Amino acid sequence: MNANRKLIARMAELGCHLMPLAPQIKHPIMEGWPLALATTVDDAIAHVDAKGNLGVNLASSRLIVLDSENLAATQAVVDAGFTLTVITAKSQDPTSHKRGGSHVWLRVPDGIEARGLPSNRLQIPLANGGMIDVLAGARYVVAPPSRIDEAPNWMYAPCQGGPLDLFMPALLDIPVAPSWLFDRSAACPPGLEPLHGILIPDPPRLKVEQDARSIELDNRVDSVPWDQWLASDPRLIALSQLDGCGCRIYHWIGADNDKSATLHDGCEQGYGAHIWSGTMQAALNLDHDHISRLNLAKALHGGTIRERASAVGIELGAEREDLQTVRPSDYLRMAADASATGDTRKAEMYRAAARDLESRLPTAQQRGIAYVVPGTVVGANALAPQTASLANEPDPERAGVSRKAGKITIRSFPDREIGDVPVPAEDEFHEYPMPAIPEHITPVQGAKTKMLPVLPPLANRMDHDSVSSEWIFSATPGLSHVAAAADSHAVSRWGLLGALLPRIAALVPPTVRLTPASRRIPSDPGPTTEGTSINVYSVLVGPPGSGKTDTMSAAAALIPDVRIVAPGTGEGVLKEFPRGDQDDVDADAAEDYSQPAVGSVGESLSDSVMMESDEMDVFLGELSRQGSRTSGWFRTMWMGGDVGNTASDKDRRSAVKAHTYRFGILLGAQPTTVATLFDESDKGTPQRFMWLTAHQTVQRGPEYPQRLAVAPVYWFGGRPSMIPTLGDARPPVWITPPAAATEYMDADRARAATANPFSANGGYSDGDLVGDKVEAIADRHSVLQQLKISALLAALDGLAQPQDVHWFCAGEVMAVRRRNIEALVALAERLSIMETRKRGQSLGLMQSHAKAASEQETHERSKETSAQVLWEFNEIMREGRVVTRSELCQRIEKNGWGTAAFVPDALALLMSEGIVAQTGDANTYTLLSAGGDAEGATVSVLHPPTIASVGG
Repeated sequence: MNANRKLIARMAELGCHLMPLAPQIKHPIMEGWPLALATTVDDAIAHVDAKGNLGVNLASSRLIVLDSENLAATQAVVDAGFTLTVITAKSQDPTSHKRGGSHVWLRVPDGIEARGLPSNRLQIPLANGGMIDVLAGARYVVAPPSRIDEAPNWMYAPCQGGPLDLFMPALLDIPVAPSWLFDRSAACPPGLEPLHGILIPDPPRLKVEQDARSIELDNRVDSVPWDQWLASDPRLIALSQLDGCGCRIYHWIGADNDKSATLHDGCEQGYGAHIWSGTMQAALNLDHDHISRLNLAKALHGGTIRERASAVGIELGAEREDLQTVRPSDYLRMAADASATGDTRKAEMYRAAARDLESRLPTAQQRGIAYVVPGTVVGANALAPQTASLANEPDPERAGVSRKAGKITIRSFPDREIGDVPVPAEDEFHEYPMPAIPEHITPVQGAKTKMLPVLPPLANRMDHDSVSSEWIFSATPGLSHVAAAADSHAVSRWGLLGALLPRIAALVPPTVRLTPASRRIPSDPGPTTEGTSINVYSVLVGPPGSGKTDTMSAAAALIPDVRIVAPGTGEGVLKEFPRGDQDDVDADAAEDYSQPAVGSVGESLSDSVMMESDEMDVFLGELSRQGSRTSGWFRTMWMGGDVGNTASDKDRRSAVKAHTYRFGILLGAQPTTVATLFDESDKGTPQRFMWLTAHQTVQRGPEYPQRLAVAPVYWFGGRPSMIPTLGDARPPVWITPPAAATEYMDADRARAATANPFSANGGYSDGDLVGDKVEAIADRHSVLQQLKISALLAALDGLAQPQDVHWFCAGEVMAVRRRNIEALVALAERLSIMETRKRGQSLGLMQSHAKAASEQETHERSKETSAQVLWEFNEIMREGRVVTRSELCQRIEKNGWGTAAFVPDALALLMSEGIVAQTGDANTYTLLSAGGDAEGATVSVLHPPTIASVGG
């Protein structure tokens, strides 16, 4: 007999109801495992030999398990006198946060119905920092010698000196659970106070008002498979992944992460659902992350509890969602009403019901339990007074070297690497070591702009994650000037860069463009619509008064002479450009195609316009105007394409030809206003904007010149052309991508070539139908956006063509942009949820008035029927027969009391008061005496006798 056989035989000898679990996980193999027969020792051995796992059905074994989640909990139960039974696999894994955990197996005392014990006593914190589950009722526990994927090198094993230790001179029995787990009047050992009375069942009212609002539904609801409850809802997609409990993981369409929900199917967590995704909780208007099958179906498909239950074959009576109390005074009022109408028969019935109810209502002392406020831990002590917090005392790890700049505190950390600098407090700036330029980046070759020294980065709390990208300001001469100018103007570097980019582009001739996406330059030297414009749009993000306008003013002073227009209609913007006709280019101009006009930083062009506003809502007002084409035109203009209208009246036309104009946008935006623009992500509007934060900072360094002191760029031959820029099409001036960009361009082309044209993000799975908003905004057009930025960074160095260093610097700018987009999308979603809740509250107020009369009538009828049920209950019991719900319904209608439709509600109402209990099945009931319980009733359990046992 091998060791496993001896161990398994020992568990069977102890009365353990063995059950097979799937290999490497905790999931049962059998459907309906709670009522399945026990696995034989031989079958269990064969299953383990085939790499399967074993479990123990707790209710069928009449066992309770104290599941210590960590070493502190194990220490607490040992100190209380318990003997450990099993050492879990994770307990032995030194990398697991559950290291040191254990299981203590205990027998359910005689006189207590094991299946009636509560099964939801989980994650209970102990005073010493321990965390413990009390597993009982309809649950199972993983047994030795099982293995799990989370700790593959260890197995569940018997604990030395415990009931499963086969090497003990005399084998121990499993001890009986102490009475203090069921009775708060029994003494509880120190350290386990939160477990005092933990296995007292929920009071009847709390039980009735649980998710399904009816205790007779629990088993029926859990027995219906998940696919029937979900009804193929397309928003919830089953993944191939299993959670640690062995149950299936599901993804909610639109959620950021794959793991949105775990649908439990009889594991240690029960049968309900755990909702991990905040997006899913908000979409379904859920208040909790745990939810029953029935309530999840209601949230998914709408309707009422009754309708959802009926959809899977479970029939309920009238709605039970607002169960109220019933008191003898209610029956006496009904008796008075009946007397007033001359119905003496009903009046007598109501008075008799009042007397009966009065005699049966138990006192609080008789109940032996207190009503429990949902969300509290049964038996938990009141919170002890908290000692004074040490949060305000300086942390040596954070202290650094402090200095004052006006009223701003700046902390520097001279002896630390950049990654070791802590996140600034909300009222602090931190000075960081200058990030090193990555080794693979080569210096700029042939730059005409002079390099300036760059001061170490300063950042507030929100900019902390972007500091590692600030190496770019010391990587190119042009960016060193941006840093110096920002420091001199006391504005953030990222914000000033975002404000300068559209202005830099505004001073580049419109015929200068990026090569076509194929990177094949047309052989014809004449005008062409091919290529992509380097037009740039920027949004500076920050709260009111944070420095957005200051940043925009600084950029305007550094690069003046840019033609600015305020936000307006698309037609109005187009009329700002000179309107030339490609067919009207004169012969003299055509002969000089090889010498187009010069443009450089510092030189104004008549065919260049920049829209600027420090308030985004002004810009959005035009975009949202009914019938406005502005949004579509701006998207086209970002690419440099043909745009305008074709009115028959030539004077009313506002058409502008491709690559004959330069157009930029610079906006200031408060974070709460960007949601409207983000809603156009499916159209591609927010993808065309740079999103960078702007705020005031500390003035430092030498005073920077009034204008940006960078070298000009002569785009052709180093000399200007005399051809005027009148809006006519001109031969292209090509900007070729640097070598480092080609790999990214090829990958982008491959993605585009294989994309699903009917998907929001180009994917082919169900999860791609809606797409991820962050990905949609940050990644679409990102390669093209990076090429544009690299061209403009090269122009700051006085170069017409970008180099690899410019491409990599632009990549860091895009990384900062992405982080900002992530934060803004998260904020927009939170604001949307808050707004939805407000609308829901308003709608709820209106609906509540409409429902009030109906609900009041339902409540009154339920109370009336409960009196009738009590009357008929006594009649049936006097006849010595079993009371069934079906007979009650028949007698209510036969005797002329009214309709039987409210009988289920009346029974639930009486059960909630402990007057009536089910006995044996969902159709049979009995009356309870004051403070008593029926044998086998499911609403509560008998108080056990005082038991001297381990831990007692």
